[in-house]
Amino acid sequence: MARMDLRFAGYLPHPAERDAPVTAVVAEATGDDVPMLALLQTRTRGGSAGEWADRIHRALCSERSLVITAKVSGEAVGYANAAFLPEHVEDGAPSGYYLTGVTVAPDWRRRGIARLLTRRRMDWIWERDSAVWCFISAKNRASLDLHRELGFDQVTVGASFQGIEFAGGEGWLLRAHPPQP
Repeated sequence: MARMDLRFAGYLPHPAERDAPVTAVVAEATGDDVPMLALLQTRTRGGSAGEWADRIHRALCSERSLVITAKVSGEAVGYANAAFLPEHVEDGAPSGYYLTGVTVAPDWRRRGIARLLTRRRMDWIWERDSAVWCFISAKNRASLDLHRELGFDQVTVGASFQGIEFAGGEGWLLRAHPPQP
């Protein structure tokens, strides 16, 4: 029996019953958000809250990055990052603005939060560049479907992109361009 990777949403492309979409407030994160985002990451992805807090704080302080939150009734139920990354010669990933991570608390998945966070980051990047880049584990089928629905096309497949190695050894490098009027 295959083990489910808890870092990824369970793959249910057409669930018979789906919770109703939720209205979340999506906004740029502030320093005050760091402790609750670090706790969200620890609960969802493991690791220590201190390490996550340092990582989130560094992203907040970078001029070429974005950290956003999704809150429902003041509770952080998701957050996401985008950042400019330089060319990574070893694995062929080009320089550009990348979606660098999205986390949604397990109880809030499949409610439209990842889509809200991703669209907001895409719009932010398109204000700065003509392409949005991301890389996703080939095992994360829910994320691959979401990104395809949002206009991403596969550029190439590899064992790593931007120095990040993938569970199962395969990831996809994807790119999206702004919609044409």
